[in-house]
Amino acid sequence: MAKQLLSLLLLFLSAMGLVAQQPLMIPDTLSGNQIQLRLQRGQTPFFNGRLTETMGANGALLGPTLMLRKHQNVTMNVTNNLGEPTTIHWHGLHVAPENDGGPHIVIGDGETWSPSFEVLDRASTYWYHPHLHEKTHDHVQMGIAGFIYVRDEEESRLALPRTYGVDDIPLVVQTKAFDEDNQVITAHTSQDSVVMVNGVIKPYWNAPAQWVRLRLLNGASERVFQFGLNNNQPFFMIGADGSLLSAPVSMTRLMLAPGERAEILVDLRALEGQVIQLMNFGSQIPNAHYGAAQPGMGGGQTIPGYANNPLNGRDFSLLEIRVGTAIHQQVTSPPTTLVGHQPWTPADAQVTRQLVFSSMAMGQGAINGPFVINNQHFDMDVINFRVPFENIEIWELRNQTPIAHPFHIHNVPFYILDINGNPPPPHLRGKKDVVLVPAGNGVVRFIIHFVDFFNDTLPYMYHCHMLTHEDDGMMGQFLVLPPCQNISQQPQTQMKTEGETAQFEVGVDPQISATFQWQSNSGFGFLDLQNAGQYSGVQTAVLSVNNLLASNHNQLFRCRVTSSDCEMFTDVVSIQMSNLSTDFPSKSSHPFLLYPNPALEFLHVQTQARSFNITAFNSMGQRVYEGQDRIISVKNWPSGWYFFHIMDQENLSIHTIKVSVK
Repeated sequence: MAKQLLSLLLLFLSAMGLVAQQPLMIPDTLSGNQIQLRLQRGQTPFFNGRLTETMGANGALLGPTLMLRKHQNVTMNVTNNLGEPTTIHWHGLHVAPENDGGPHIVIGDGETWSPSFEVLDRASTYWYHPHLHEKTHDHVQMGIAGFIYVRDEEESRLALPRTYGVDDIPLVVQTKAFDEDNQVITAHTSQDSVVMVNGVIKPYWNAPAQWVRLRLLNGASERVFQFGLNNNQPFFMIGADGSLLSAPVSMTRLMLAPGERAEILVDLRALEGQVIQLMNFGSQIPNAHYGAAQPGMGGGQTIPGYANNPLNGRDFSLLEIRVGTAIHQQVTSPPTTLVGHQPWTPADAQVTRQLVFSSMAMGQGAINGPFVINNQHFDMDVINFRVPFENIEIWELRNQTPIAHPFHIHNVPFYILDINGNPPPPHLRGKKDVVLVPAGNGVVRFIIHFVDFFNDTLPYMYHCHMLTHEDDGMMGQFLVLPPCQNISQQPQTQMKTEGETAQFEVGVDPQISATFQWQSNSGFGFLDLQNAGQYSGVQTAVLSVNNLLASNHNQLFRCRVTSSDCEMFTDVVSIQMSNLSTDFPSKSSHPFLLYPNPALEFLHVQTQARSFNITAFNSMGQRVYEGQDRIISVKNWPSGWYFFHIMDQENLSIHTIKVSVK
């Protein structure tokens, strides 16, 4: 008992800052086309007395910062000298599943894994960490983690601090639990009462009196942080997980969940000779977050030992910033704009997937889990979703548990559509790969585009980034299916008169067993046709539209064809009515002409209408343009057919014109 009390006293003193301060450690950097990472064991002197057994990359603790550029080709040579299997996941990078480093890509003891890939990501802050199933929390807690900087031409043109280790500083914030022998506790415990930044307890940083760029990474296994400065000075957030923002966002508080990153600019020019603190304002973290005074939604929903952790619900310093003289003053103010974003809209999405978070326990014990997604505990042999290549999808996350969960998806970043029905705040409108889903039936929707990579056997992962939850089974996996080559006969656009029948036919190769679902779009997105629109067990599927009316003019159709290994859509086709009555809207007194058709570089709009809006869709029904331009540039559009929906806002008439782009 005496030893336990001494240990708790040591942890309390560490948490409250009553231990010796140490200079902030700035990780070394690695760059070039061949990067060598050695995963190894070591010892770290966190406290007086016995050294702590730790793990790191190229050292005893943490790892070097990897400096990459967009479109660079790089090979990561990862050698495992841990004495046990592990993996390394490039968190946030858009790479093929065989290069992603998920739990299926195990690096055995003494083995070297050498994934090679082109860097396709925008300039931002990413990181790497182990991802071995049921051991992710253990290996990260023991110390394996490191930053990845990606730079690109767009970011390089901005006036931003970017001198690494001087005014561009990586800060990974973590909490750990230690036993009475100074060893890291990797068992699931709420006694993560020792805070460290870049592996240092009670760090200080000698900063220049100028604008500085802090790259914040919440590398904790469970804890949410509420960042701010002790003088309540505003700072500017300029970057989220997977990109810079459109413009800087002024803030005094910033909440980050495990796995999330943010880049902030802090103005130290007027603080020469002064000391400020980068804080965690734990007293301001709302209930139902790990790190708040109350981790659940009610007083009875608590975690064993949580109330005894001196960090929970408390304000405490993370980093002491000692401001010295300026080194250079290249940045005088934040840029007014940063980078462009063109997020997809719900109208672009082919499907909405619903993921429900729940606890396998009931009542007040629900907060302790284990937690599952869609009532499924993670199984390495079960594929939860099969995603068609190049799909644009909405993922709707519903959290029916009493604690917030940070959700992470591998492969591609997403844009948040809404949180509990409200648009995301400005600092969450960049590209993201982690989003915190509120407790108590909170709902987050995001939109995502699955491009560039596919594999019919090797999956990507999605999971809660509270690592203990992930290891306990709050994880799933999905395949991005290869592009299908099953369709042997495409449907054709039909030219008809009123009263006739239009027939569309799609065919597949004879050896294919497929199901067919015809869909129609009358201006509100493609919707499944019921009854006559569904077929299975045949090689051809015919859709008949009988007794045509003028209102069928320009109605769009396509068919979703699904086989055992892939899914695809046919070309989009339409009904064109040739005997329209004179009062049908397309016979407006202000007709529209789009020329040339086929178009090469520019498409001209000729009309007498003074007010109109044009929306263009490709053959997959995806929106590619919206505006009121009379000259539309199409030189970067892929070749194919496009449908231009034109709204004459004077006469309230709608026109659809099909244009070929070469």
